[in-house]
Amino acid sequence: ADEKGGIGIVAEQAADAEQVKANGAGGVGRFRTEYLFVNRERLPGEEQQYQDYRATAAALKPLPVVIRTLDLGGDKLLAHMQMPTELNPFLGWRAIRISLQERDIFRAQLRAILRASVEGNLRIMYPMISGLDELKQANALLEEYKAELRQENTPFDEHIEVGAMIETPSAVMVADSLAKH
Repeated sequence: ADEKGGIGIVAEQAADAEQVKANGAGGVGRFRTEYLFVNRERLPGEEQQYQDYRATAAALKPLPVVIRTLDLGGDKLLAHMQMPTELNPFLGWRAIRISLQERDIFRAQLRAILRASVEGNLRIMYPMISGLDELKQANALLEEYKAELRQENTPFDEHIEVGAMIETPSAVMVADSLAKH
């Protein structure tokens, strides 16, 4: 629930904005970006992602939109990537671990989110964070991409809020440390 008492809902594409408004939601609590990546011949580039994120933010302004970075693995796989076979694919190489390894994909996504953040209502949420090291790595990359955009004179929200999903036992154990970062 948000400060107005409304419930944030899950969205998957800019077209969901009408449903969000029609249902009286207080914003989007999780914009599931993996749906921009699956069932495609090619990965979406920075510009395409930027257009989708900005359209969603603009359509819902001033309501907050929390964009969850790519959460692939487990039940959501990309044909473009060589994903290792795992005994439990829901806990292994997925989500933030893929993003931290596949830096070109993560860079395009974070830059697109940052560029779209000029609307003023976007927030970032990293999925499947298991500890402080992953969060620090993701935040360091975010800062690197902010510096790139500054160098290019590309505007973005310098104060965009960043968070992590607390969805693993290890994240629960260090949630207080994660919250500080």
